[in-house]
Amino acid sequence: MLIAVFTIIAIYFALHIIFYAGLKKSVSIVKNDTDFLPSVSVLVAARNEEQNIANCIASLKKLNYPKDKLRIILINDNSDDRTEELMLKETSGQPEFLVLDTNDYKGSGLKGKVNALSYGISKSTGELYMMTDADCEVPSEWVRDTAKYYSEDTGLICGFTMIDYSGTFFSKLQALDWIYLQSFASASSGINSELSCIGNNLSVSAKAYREIGGYENLKFSVTEDLALMKRIKEEKAFRIKYPINRSCLIKTNACADIKELYRQKKRWFRGGADISLLGYLLGFELYAMNLMLLFGLFFLNVPVYLFVVLVKFISELIIMVPVYRRFSYKGLIVYFPLFQLYFAVIGLLLPFTFLTGSNIVWKERKH
Repeated sequence: MLIAVFTIIAIYFALHIIFYAGLKKSVSIVKNDTDFLPSVSVLVAARNEEQNIANCIASLKKLNYPKDKLRIILINDNSDDRTEELMLKETSGQPEFLVLDTNDYKGSGLKGKVNALSYGISKSTGELYMMTDADCEVPSEWVRDTAKYYSEDTGLICGFTMIDYSGTFFSKLQALDWIYLQSFASASSGINSELSCIGNNLSVSAKAYREIGGYENLKFSVTEDLALMKRIKEEKAFRIKYPINRSCLIKTNACADIKELYRQKKRWFRGGADISLLGYLLGFELYAMNLMLLFGLFFLNVPVYLFVVLVKFISELIIMVPVYRRFSYKGLIVYFPLFQLYFAVIGLLLPFTFLTGSNIVWKERKH
């Protein structure tokens, strides 16, 4: 028993050291020296987002980018609220904005969000396609600074998104969750073993998108962002970068309640099931460490249990703290011990979502 426990601990710590090296590489990604200003199409697919779309559009209006090189395409994805009405109202007199409705699009044969994104891209002329969500707010330098990371062989740029944690205790735990998961994602990119990305801060070169055949050539996935990343990675002709830049940090809302969080986590878990061997190893290690954190006192003596907890805390802080500092998060780290319990419970329960049926519910749609 002790040999197995200490083997798991050693591998867990070693993995975090390896990923820390990858994180350092992501931190050191260099932007283009010249003021690279490609034409850019920003895409926002929105379904039933009347509570959020106006704030999103307000942030997009503040983008610091030449108007003649920027097109912002808002796609109403079959909403049954005031989303499209607000899109039209908030962009009136703004020629860089284009509002589309998926009811007018019959060409792709795709389902859900990818259908809306495909429609938007069909109306795009940019060299880069940048994507965010209707419940997000983008910083003014988002487009300009993201574009600077592109080079001839760059296919995809993944960006960080921060949860707005100014509200409830629940939102603070989610914010720490996103810091940890995205730090790992960036670190995996640094060692050329990309594990994940997030679709509300993602951009792809038009060249790479055309090369893979677009969304129409991807197998359907409830995590279309991850499917796109995997396909571009398979192409091998393009680099994927995951820089850590505060000017590219997008803000989004936390899940409002446990039900919404459950649906989000289930969707991510199902969409990320087809991962690399490294991803499966990391998943096993996380599960084993979370299991020992919650139940270790039932089968380990106290000194060994405390050692498990210490190694787990140190390992995860090694990955989280550099990102935490770089993005100037404040007041969150004091919740780290409670976050550990939250993260462990969610991690242990996720595999059981396979027992609750195959349907994924997201944005009032079943997949």
